[in-house]
Amino acid sequence: MEKTLQSLSGLPVVCAGKRVGRVAQAALSDDLRRMDGLWVDAGLGGTRFVPSEAIEVLGAVSVTVDAPGKREKLKKRPLFRRAVTTDGTRLGAVVGAKVDTATFLVTSLIVSTGYWDDLIRGRLDVRRFAATQDGEVVADLQTREEENDAERNGQGNGRRSPVGRRGGDAVRRDELED
Repeated sequence: MEKTLQSLSGLPVVCAGKRVGRVAQAALSDDLRRMDGLWVDAGLGGTRFVPSEAIEVLGAVSVTVDAPGKREKLKKRPLFRRAVTTDGTRLGAVVGAKVDTATFLVTSLIVSTGYWDDLIRGRLDVRRFAATQDGEVVADLQTREEENDAERNGQGNGRRSPVGRRGGDAVRRDELED
């Protein structure tokens, strides 16, 4: 199961049956391949960092952890990075990510191609990507187009929309048709 980083924000964090705070932000590795941990706002207890090794469950309504985490000052590491295609064409900005709830690996990045494109077509869901040393994200869109062609030709799992984009409200277009 996948969860977006945005859906994690604000979830209550529970340790040993007691609520220790709410998720303030998720921390990703520099190469954007895995979730390093969660920043938890513990109110008067300050901000705490819970590493991914201490996270038991990323649930639908709460996050369960083994330990309340170390008290640290929140380190803002913006996810916003410039996204380019493999041929160097500017694609947009990375605005989110999807994380596998069992392995904490990043399964895809959510890329905004611009305000109007987001409203009209939705955001891109890029599954094949690489982060460069200077902070850019190189997205492999050729593979995505081949997957979409297979789905249009009656192959594939048929779960994604024909153009591989999500609606602006995070509802897949095939769910709206049902």
